[in-house]
Amino acid sequence: MHTFTKKLPIVIVVALMFAGWAISSCKKENQSTLNSFLTDNGLWKLASLRVETLHNDTSIRFDTLNVACQHTQSFMFDAGGTCTYNYFNCLDQVTQGPWTINAGDIITLSSTMKCKDTTKAGVSTPFAQVQVINLGRNSLVFQDVKTDTLRKSPRIVLRRRITRYGFIH
Repeated sequence: MHTFTKKLPIVIVVALMFAGWAISSCKKENQSTLNSFLTDNGLWKLASLRVETLHNDTSIRFDTLNVACQHTQSFMFDAGGTCTYNYFNCLDQVTQGPWTINAGDIITLSSTMKCKDTTKAGVSTPFAQVQVINLGRNSLVFQDVKTDTLRKSPRIVLRRRITRYGFIH
């Protein structure tokens, strides 16, 4: 009994340290902090755009930002929940739509904003559900992954198209 009372303060300190670690490891990013990173710093300018097409794990094609574009493509978020994109796909347009951010295990941004583009359909919702890869004071990176199935006899091939948008101030 005498040795236990000598070790009791050490046991209490270790238990408190463990409890503090457990509480802090479960802390998620504050939603208002994420929103302020997007809205407080104003205009986000597109610095890089990379589109990669993969068949299973084999990279088939890379496309990058159109460097011949004479316009500065930019994204702006306001605290009221509206986002604005200027010159999407280097086309003369200003598009707007609502935006929300979900701060779960994977941070995602959603916007139903419709943009004119150069596809057959002529319009798309490029930011319908994008992963936020990086969000800081000076940089913002979104990633959109579209997966479908190609049937190539006798195997099935998964095709993925990964679009990564990089923005800076």
